[in-house]
Amino acid sequence: MNLDLKDKVVCVTGASGGIGLAIVRAFLHEGALVCATYHRNPDKIEQLKMQLEPSLRTHLHAYHLDLQDNHSHKTCISHICAEQQRIDVLVNCAGAALEKPFLLLTPEEITQQMTTNFSQQALFTQQVAKVMLAHRKGSIVNVSSLLAKRLGRGVAVYAAAKAAIDRFTQTLALEVGKKGIRVNSINPGLIATKMSKNIQANMPADLMNMSPISRPGTPEEIANAVLFLASDRAASYITGVCLSVDGGLSI
Repeated sequence: MNLDLKDKVVCVTGASGGIGLAIVRAFLHEGALVCATYHRNPDKIEQLKMQLEPSLRTHLHAYHLDLQDNHSHKTCISHICAEQQRIDVLVNCAGAALEKPFLLLTPEEITQQMTTNFSQQALFTQQVAKVMLAHRKGSIVNVSSLLAKRLGRGVAVYAAAKAAIDRFTQTLALEVGKKGIRVNSINPGLIATKMSKNIQANMPADLMNMSPISRPGTPEEIANAVLFLASDRAASYITGVCLSVDGGLSI
């Protein structure tokens, strides 16, 4: 199916992570122009560029973004708009999970988890949505987590932040729908990435047996779901949805 993503300008935060890189690749193979953001170094994005066929390399652009710095938000968006003129799709994939019993968390760790996984993503989305509003069109896809819906040990604050992302997704969809902007989220289950290893290690050994598909998911499977929700051709009548992509674990 043609998702009609060719030449769309797509901004992906957290682009250097396992799921982020898969999302970047997926959009590139659909012909999109991808603005991949990085924080400390662009090495993984540059490595991906070298792996791409030459025709796709010119469609991948790296931009510095420190989600903890509101000035960096504006600078990043300003650079993207100056070079690409617009932002058609925003994928909020940045995030970091801390697996630690709640009673052992420091106040700084609690604040950091909420800031990293919710508040700074909301602030960046606000700036991008203003750009989309000028064109009265856009699609925002937030990468949340199955933990926003299903309980787990040692991730109380992370789960709360992801639940906030889901409710943010739904309420923002109500606000901007009439302005031509769709907002949805993806709730990945157990995905085979470096970030999820610590969380998976502390989950019940038979957890996969509870899943109808009985295996961890892949970053590419999450990326395909993001493509679907981002596409105006495939999902033009879908907004405010928190889509579980978890092999059935949420059943």
